Amino acid sequence: MKVSSIVAFILAFVLLISGIYGLNIGPVSLEGRQYEQAKQIGSYICLSCIGLTGSTVSHTLTEDTLNRLKKIDYPVKIWIFTSNDCPTCPDAKAIILNFTLENSNITYEEIRLETQGQFFDAYAVSELPTLIFFNKDGIVLRKDNFIHKVVGIDNLQKKVIEAIEMVS
Repeated sequence: MKVSSIVAFILAFVLLISGIYGLNIGPVSLEGRQYEQAKQIGSYICLSCIGLTGSTVSHTLTEDTLNRLKKIDYPVKIWIFTSNDCPTCPDAKAIILNFTLENSNITYEEIRLETQGQFFDAYAVSELPTLIFFNKDGIVLRKDNFIHKVVGIDNLQKKVIEAIEMVS
């Protein structure tokens, strides 16, 4: 009788800790929705899902960004890597769309995990959303011999305009 009480207490304690910290122990998961999303994304990390990016983002370009965009007189292609399960990817796409509407030299293409996973591997993309930039010759923007990536939604406008200014 005493052993079964101890086992029951330990199981209850594990379930409590699992609920507090969102741990997934075997079939027990109190954070089932996020766990299922993570399984669908696989090894790709949605930064907003794990709490590393902000939850609200303005799609409106700042005056500084608009002024800097006016000086871009060369073609820039942006690839935005997304997933259907990424809650901030639509915000990132909306911001990039505004860049393209303000300057016709800037274009973008959405690369979806669900249908174009080979590009995720080819460009070593493991977080969502991620943006990479190409010049007029289709050469990817590099920084310190690595592909320059803009990752996440935080300060996206600022990071994107800085990357665009580095493309030539």
